[in-house]
Formats: sequence, C-alpha cells, structure tokens
Amino acid sequence: MRRNIVYIVILLVVVGALYFFVGPIPKANTQQKCPDDYGTDDIGSAEYLADFDKWTNNFYDNNPSASISDWSKARYDFWVKNGCTAAIARYNEAKAGKADPETMEIIDDSIQKAINR
Repeated sequence: MRRNIVYIVILLVVVGALYFFVGPIPKANTQQKCPDDYGTDDIGSAEYLADFDKWTNNFYDNNPSASISDWSKARYDFWVKNGCTAAIARYNEAKAGKADPETMEIIDDSIQKAINR
C-alpha cells in the first residue's frame, strides 16, 4: 500500500513538472469559419474582418518572413482544410478570369491600394 502511494506521488510530481515546464496543451481553434459563414449585415462583416485580421496576424507571427504569396497559399490551404467550397469556387473563377468584372475591379483596386501604402 505504501509503495502505491509513493508511485502516485511521483506520478503527480512528474505531471506537475511537465505542466510547469511545457504548459497546457493548446486546443485546436474551433472558432475558425469560412468566409460564407458570416452574416452579410454590418455585424457579420465586422466579425469577418476581425477574424480575418486575427488570422492574418497569427500567420505573420508564426511566419515573420512570409511573402504575400505565402500568405495567399496558406489562406487557400485554410479554405481547403475547413471545407470552404464557396470561397474555393470563387477563387478558381477569379483565377480562370471568369469572375464578375465588377468584383474583380474591387479586388484589383484593393490590391493596388495595399501596394501603394
């Protein structure tokens, strides 16, 4: 009986030490959503922009020397991983030059503004 108590105490000390030095196991981020999962009203748009900004900041925190191309590939990979089929379809349409011209103009203008900053 005494030996079992000693083993339990040793196990608790080892687990406590691991927790102290390694920390808690990070949980998977279950808050990630596809672009089409947000509402189309002002609240949905604000939530999307906040989450998008957070995702971008996390990406560059983890990849400080990443290029825009690296970011774009990671975002596409995010869509694939999370089953964002509508976003992937829009991306593929735009890439093939089949997207709505008005939408493409907005995208091109946004990219040009970001470059000129």
